Amino acid sequence: MHDCPTCKVPLHGHEEVCPSCGTPQRRRRSYSKMLGEESRKPPINLLPIVGAIMAVIVGLIVMAQGSWVGQLMNKKPQPEDPMAKVTYLDARQIIEGKITEGVTGIGGTASFKWLRGGAEVDKNSEGPVEVNCEVALQDKEQRHQIVDPVKDYFEKAQITTFTMNDPKLKATWTYTVSPPVQTGTASPEGAQNAAPPAEQ
Repeated sequence: MHDCPTCKVPLHGHEEVCPSCGTPQRRRRSYSKMLGEESRKPPINLLPIVGAIMAVIVGLIVMAQGSWVGQLMNKKPQPEDPMAKVTYLDARQIIEGKITEGVTGIGGTASFKWLRGGAEVDKNSEGPVEVNCEVALQDKEQRHQIVDPVKDYFEKAQITTFTMNDPKLKATWTYTVSPPVQTGTASPEGAQNAAPPAEQ
């Protein structure tokens, strides 16, 4: 309730004009708790529902990891084989180049003969070949640092037998690729086995 500002007659607050003096009145709005802060609250608690949905999604993801779909998604790309694009000519060039470079690096020399069935052939001729390499090393153990880096190219180069001979050290080392040879004819000074390829 409030009083009329003109005649001070008590009013209830809903009158538009004062019934006593006719002065226009400002009506007071009635407020309800339902229209206040309470009305802005959701009718239900959504947090458990959202949590349940998230749990279902996580569970489906975990289950998918063990299925073929998950394995397909997580499959790593296969690394490309560096040897796949190497031709036999490339492999022969790499072998001759790296061995020459290695021997020259230690102050020696290297010469190559490409053979097939004991007869000398052109390095670029296709088909299985044997290689005789004459070198001049300072020490027998130096052959490892020279030959080991190119062993993987022997098969690609269609080399069945690679023979390294050092007249100065009186040593011969033979590396067989295919077919494997069980016994060799390497000189006593250089006899050794290592496979693949097998060194004799």
